[in-house]
Amino acid sequence: MDAESKELDELKKLAKQIIWGLVAGSIFSFGLGFFLIEMQNRLLHFLGIALIGFSGSAIAALTSCLDRRATGFELEDGTKRPKEARGETFNSRMSLWFIVRPFLGFIVAPVLIWGLGFFVKDSEQYRNSTESLAFTAFLGGLLAKSVLELIKGLFKNIFKV
Repeated sequence: MDAESKELDELKKLAKQIIWGLVAGSIFSFGLGFFLIEMQNRLLHFLGIALIGFSGSAIAALTSCLDRRATGFELEDGTKRPKEARGETFNSRMSLWFIVRPFLGFIVAPVLIWGLGFFVKDSEQYRNSTESLAFTAFLGGLLAKSVLELIKGLFKNIFKV
């Protein structure tokens, strides 16, 4: 087996491990998060929101990983396989990003919910609705990368940083 074939096999194995890890992580965090969000204890309630955000970001990472895997692979030297592959492909440099991305949702989802509380007419009703919180937390996680990029761009434009 030549070096390229070996690298391709390793990339396929890595993609499979990441995909199944994201599937398991998203299902587990969503289920546990939805259970904990019902708790009266503030810390457990917060953890439930954060875990649902984690789940949303895991789904975003999963779809991105699956799309890249379906397109093809990119070797360390930049060679794409299959040769006709166009666009974003799966490569080892992106693997860490797929693994870490769910943690963005873990942080962004609760912060987004706290921030949205300022704009909701009846914030107590909003904060006491499990479904509203879970939906917002999941979307916050799903869109965490975009939300952070938007906020960073806003600060750059306003404060010229």
